[in-house]
Amino acid sequence: MLMQSKQLGAKTLASVAVVLSLTVVASGHDARAAEPDETVFASQAVEAVYQPGFQQFLQASEQFVADAERACQSPSSGSLAELRDGFAATVVAFSAVELYRIGPMLEDNRQNRLFYWPDKRRVGERQLRELLADATAPTLTAADVAGKSVALQGLPTLERLLYSKNSEQHLGAVSDTPDCQVVVAIVDNIHNMALALNEGWQAESALVKSMLLPEPNSDYFRTGDEVLRSLVTQIIVAVDIVLDRKIAALTDEESQLRLAPLWRSGQTLSMIRANLDSVRALSVDTGLAGVGELDNELAFEFRSADKMLQKLQDLPSLSTDQGKLTEPAESLLRSLSAVVGGIKYTLNDRFTAALGITAGFNSEDGD
Repeated sequence: MLMQSKQLGAKTLASVAVVLSLTVVASGHDARAAEPDETVFASQAVEAVYQPGFQQFLQASEQFVADAERACQSPSSGSLAELRDGFAATVVAFSAVELYRIGPMLEDNRQNRLFYWPDKRRVGERQLRELLADATAPTLTAADVAGKSVALQGLPTLERLLYSKNSEQHLGAVSDTPDCQVVVAIVDNIHNMALALNEGWQAESALVKSMLLPEPNSDYFRTGDEVLRSLVTQIIVAVDIVLDRKIAALTDEESQLRLAPLWRSGQTLSMIRANLDSVRALSVDTGLAGVGELDNELAFEFRSADKMLQKLQDLPSLSTDQGKLTEPAESLLRSLSAVVGGIKYTLNDRFTAALGITAGFNSEDGD
């Protein structure tokens, strides 16, 4: 079994963020017309992006807990549909904050625990089979789940439970299997992590205080430049993950839907849409893109990507019976890849230049 990674301390996270983050150009005055006000960007990021995003994830997980407990305590013909609706809502809410890989998302290995993907060796699938065959599965609790492998703790495992070939039998009106209790325990575990994430972004948290008022002895941010580097790093890394991992999983040579995240549940496109909207929020809604007068241009590019994703979601099917992508899906996905590639170029080149920042890291380090 995979063992849960050791908890990262705040000081370690801060050091890693500083080392792997972006480097402010010494001649920044030549690269931008005016010095950006880091305090304004930080305040906007906290109040308009991070806090509402994590609050919505908490609310979605809380509702999912209630739905799961009700569905499993009093099974009916609609139980599985109710569980799937709760899953879909939680996926969208999580995807809206998934790429904000800073502070509480990285602490206690929450990012991997919530979404262990890609699982190329199908570790989660094997471990789930073993778990369901265990005599103690019907008494599983959230605390038990939190002590198990990261591959078992989050959304991919829930997807296997709710969308397997046997899910109707195991989670329908009549069930004598442990599946439902395992679902409840995993949903509870996700909710507990959502609680911790939301708490980590409250006004009184050390992270928020440091972001809004950096101090030389802070465990998070010592200067406004470090805050700015962190925001830009998250934006650049997020686009890389969406384009080079998630969209690429659909557009690479194999072009197989099963390679994409959350393909069983049909939530791949919803996840990517929410991911991209989270990048838009952090780059445009915070005012960062306005420094180089790129806000309207980036907003247009993000809208274009969203329209393509909507067209993809409107298709009767993304794949053939053999699991290969259909021609319309392939065509739209190539167009989507090109648009997001353009966003990536704008952010890596003109966006960072406008802020007087140059990329001094490998974006894979942020994942």
